[in-house]
Amino acid sequence: MSKKFVLNRRLMSLDLFRGGTMAAMVVVNDPGSWDVIYRQLAHAEWEGCTFTDLIFPFFLFIVGVSLVISFNRLLAAGAVRRDLLIKTSKRAFYIFIIGVLLNYPPDFELAYIRVPGVLQRIAIVYLVTAIIYLYASRKTWVYWCAGILLGYYLIMNFVPVPGIGAATLELENNFAAWFDRLILSGHLSWDGRGSYDITGIFTSIPAIPTGLAGMMAGQALLDNREDTRNTIIRLLLAGNFLMLSGWALGFAFPIIRNIWSSSYTLYTTGFALVAFMALYWFVDILGYKKHSGFFQAFGRNALTAYILSTLFSDLTQGTGFKKWMFSDVLSVFMDGYNASLVYSLLSLGVIFIPIWWMYKKNMVIKI
Repeated sequence: MSKKFVLNRRLMSLDLFRGGTMAAMVVVNDPGSWDVIYRQLAHAEWEGCTFTDLIFPFFLFIVGVSLVISFNRLLAAGAVRRDLLIKTSKRAFYIFIIGVLLNYPPDFELAYIRVPGVLQRIAIVYLVTAIIYLYASRKTWVYWCAGILLGYYLIMNFVPVPGIGAATLELENNFAAWFDRLILSGHLSWDGRGSYDITGIFTSIPAIPTGLAGMMAGQALLDNREDTRNTIIRLLLAGNFLMLSGWALGFAFPIIRNIWSSSYTLYTTGFALVAFMALYWFVDILGYKKHSGFFQAFGRNALTAYILSTLFSDLTQGTGFKKWMFSDVLSVFMDGYNASLVYSLLSLGVIFIPIWWMYKKNMVIKI
């Protein structure tokens, strides 16, 4: 792998990673029925980690990789850090607002609109990761990750919860839930009964190291363009070390996605690093790129795909089409689990149509 190749060509592996993650998110977010879902296509009820629990961390990791590649190119072209920060802040703000607006339907009650969400967390991680990249020295990047995860561990496990008592990890009574109620009372998710939000403010803090890990992985690839093979090996080892560390920490602070525990961050970040390095090796190094158009299409317009999938899900739910398709059509020919999965795949197919059209027209909607 030559230096010129990495500098002058787009990382297709990153597009495929983003596209595959986006496609997986569409599938798990829109089953035919939430009552019949294959285990790996549902979130772990509490402790543990399923395939579905990897999707959100993968996105945050991708944010970090994309950011460092983009910023390196812009800084090399003479961009000023202050201007990059302003541009990043605006983009993060727009992503956050889009996320809030997607929470508006179907009830259209502005006074109780949910503020946190998936895009909102991505915006927060994106902005904080950018600030650390632009203004913190490389030597401190690992310290930032360790400090955030250790601090979160100590607060969640040892700081008394005001009005409740001793520290607890109970979903509605932990420190993060209390903090979100304090700041966002009346604007938390409906499934949290207004008492907590799994994508709330406080639980976004331990998600930041995942973005930072992506940033460090991207920087490592850029710094070692002449020694790609050894860099990939080191990063694969680092990914496995993170997974093992997350598993070990889980004995003291269980792997729990709903509170985004420090062990969950380590474990899922390790998975993301290993998955990205595997794709990078096979796609960008060995050149296996055939039949990748489906994932490239989703990767190029991931935000558009997410917005379309959210609106499509709301529309089919609100009109009763989903219930009819699942109960009266698909369930007639197959059992509930398979009918639910097939509905998810059909939803993915519907979203793919405009995304594929945009891909063939070389249209990319950016913020």
